[in-house]
Amino acid sequence: MKTIILLLFTTLFSWANGNFYDLYAQNRANNHPNLITADFIASAYATYKLNREQEVEEKVLKPRVLNFMNYLYQGVIEMNLPNKEQAVAYTGTLSLLAKNGINLIVPDGYEHLATRIQQEAQLVISAKQVALSPVMGVKIDYRAFKVPQKYSNNPAYYRVMRYAQIIPFNKPLANKIRTTIQASERLSNLERHIKEILEQFIGVEQKSNTLLSTYRGLDYHIFAKSKTHTSDAIAHAIQTDPIIKQHLLNLYSSYDYDFKIMQTLLNHGHHNAFKGYFTQTQYRTQLYRRRVTKTKSIHQERRKQANIELHLEETLSVMIEGALVFANNIKNNEVDKNMIRTLKELRKVAQKKSMKMPLIAREINFLNSLDLIFLELTGNQNRAVKAKMVRFGDQKMKNFSFGGRYL
Repeated sequence: MKTIILLLFTTLFSWANGNFYDLYAQNRANNHPNLITADFIASAYATYKLNREQEVEEKVLKPRVLNFMNYLYQGVIEMNLPNKEQAVAYTGTLSLLAKNGINLIVPDGYEHLATRIQQEAQLVISAKQVALSPVMGVKIDYRAFKVPQKYSNNPAYYRVMRYAQIIPFNKPLANKIRTTIQASERLSNLERHIKEILEQFIGVEQKSNTLLSTYRGLDYHIFAKSKTHTSDAIAHAIQTDPIIKQHLLNLYSSYDYDFKIMQTLLNHGHHNAFKGYFTQTQYRTQLYRRRVTKTKSIHQERRKQANIELHLEETLSVMIEGALVFANNIKNNEVDKNMIRTLKELRKVAQKKSMKMPLIAREINFLNSLDLIFLELTGNQNRAVKAKMVRFGDQKMKNFSFGGRYL
């Protein structure tokens, strides 16, 4: 008897914890009605948003950055600048890194710089030591250029961005680079576009004496003043910090939309969903994409009930606005259109539940299929996001729906 009880407990425990899509798939297998939780919506939207930002980086930002570096080198060569050897060597290094260390043409009269440029590029690519820069003449920790897993397919882009952000200018070099950019409409436009994209998706530019500045989101502002780097510090700042409140009012960047989403979740009592959304989105460079195929059950009885948690309309409205940012940056794509359409439909259902109006069969079927819809839109089951099963309903009527929460 003890063995049977233990086996039953173990089975229930393994069923009750997994990832969101496993839990909702279990609902489908057991013909249980779905409870659409704030946690599940937050997790699916976070996955969607991170995927879309990665695509903007790949299709919009990366080609602009690589072109900018190559055109900047050409511009320095063509400009009539006095004593421009270091400018040629610096921009030549950027151009060589943009080409993964091959096929750099050095102009006549500057052949002696070829070795220095090659040495500098090799130090960046190997990323193994602290050494005196052959180009800049200062010590540099080249280990900072080690390419993380996310950029293993785009090492040139990562190295160029890091080099442009890390290597400091001296005043003569800065003046020559600025003169070259201002003299070229193409370079000026590329630089402006790069800055606009970074500000839109990351946050406030931190001015520096480098070619490309770094950008900080609201979490940087909060953690710079807080002793703890936790979701509690974020929650406190959302409620009390005047700078955060100003950003939440004006929504300057994609990061601001994250904070607005977290604010709405906090305001409506979805504290666990808030913590989960913060955890899932705080380390954006650790996102890895995986495509899966959509699956459907065959000859399964249609579920006649479904539910959604209350007070999600405001969160869904902010999510729709955030999705429009991606729709405006990557033209004519179906992913953003379908996500916006899905979120709007979900908001209508949420409004009906808040008004205590009964759901029609199509809306019930929509909620019971929402995990498959999100799975197709995000292309990622996000198994790294752990979840637990919760039950909602009337004990006497045995009218239950089942949904996932961040674990």
